[in-house]
Amino acid sequence: MATNATTWFYAEPETGRPYLIAERVNHTFWTNRINNIIFTCVNAEAPYRLIGDWGNIAVEIEFDVNSVFILRMSEESIPFIKGVSELLGFTPTVSYTDSDGRYIIEWYAKDANKRLDEVKGNPGFRNVKVFSR
Repeated sequence: MATNATTWFYAEPETGRPYLIAERVNHTFWTNRINNIIFTCVNAEAPYRLIGDWGNIAVEIEFDVNSVFILRMSEESIPFIKGVSELLGFTPTVSYTDSDGRYIIEWYAKDANKRLDEVKGNPGFRNVKVFSR
């Protein structure tokens, strides 16, 4: 299955069909040289959520079509983050460490200002970094 983010982030994926959503996402990551990860879809309706392990790093992604993509990792990985930016086609909006110690990075295709205010105002979030577009 040849696929890219236009089949699941920029257009509605196969809602209610977790296997097909995972296949689209997996192939997109593999095509973009983010290998050695197999995502399992744990929520097949918006917001879509998939989990996997990349080496020793636990990875979770959550997205709303054509709106927001959230990457949660047990530790920061610059190559992984750059790969996600390339497959989405735009730079991240904000990153931070949550109260559980997970590294979170969020990409907003639109309407990021409200979320930026929430992140900046949350005392449980550390190491907040806002990216320029």
